[in-house]
Amino acid sequence: MGIWHAALVESEPVAFLARWQVMETETGFRHFIGHNLRTGCGRVSTCIVKFDRETRRGVTQSGRIYELVAESGVDFNANIAWTIRCVESDMTSTDVSSEYAQPAIDLQRPAAPFIADLLYDGNPRRLTGKVQVTGQSFDARYPEDLAELLFAKGVRHGYLRFPELDKIGSQPWFVDLARAVERRLNQLERGLLRDPDRPEGKE
Repeated sequence: MGIWHAALVESEPVAFLARWQVMETETGFRHFIGHNLRTGCGRVSTCIVKFDRETRRGVTQSGRIYELVAESGVDFNANIAWTIRCVESDMTSTDVSSEYAQPAIDLQRPAAPFIADLLYDGNPRRLTGKVQVTGQSFDARYPEDLAELLFAKGVRHGYLRFPELDKIGSQPWFVDLARAVERRLNQLERGLLRDPDRPEGKE
């Protein structure tokens, strides 16, 4: 598995983590680790400086903002990267993710079904999703990851629009990606896990 440095904060000021954990080292520093939904790779952050429980966002020593998506989990690639860091730094760590879990009442509160536009961002194999009610835009390396970002913001299956359909709707790749986003939204609504055969990225 390849391990490399994350993008500069200027080019990726905000990262969205699924299957996230918070690890505390023996010296008391805490780090986010998890699956970066935008790049499809495992991610290990620098030390956490502050965390807002309401927005689910934390700022790290690098200045990057991390948003925790859904509940905590275990990402294989992120755990490998974290283990290597611990070995190289001769340190141990403890999983303190439970301290960052959403209150049970928040997990039970239904999200409003928001509408999102699927847009062409110039990359012939990539889509951008824009949630109209919040004005937020998201992109991801894989359509399944884009679906998880949109789902976390309240978008549901059947609530996607395609404003650029006349321009690129005849392209097979667009149809395939749009269907993959819809399919994953459907799975998320039914509480199904993602396809285990989908390739994982490495970071």
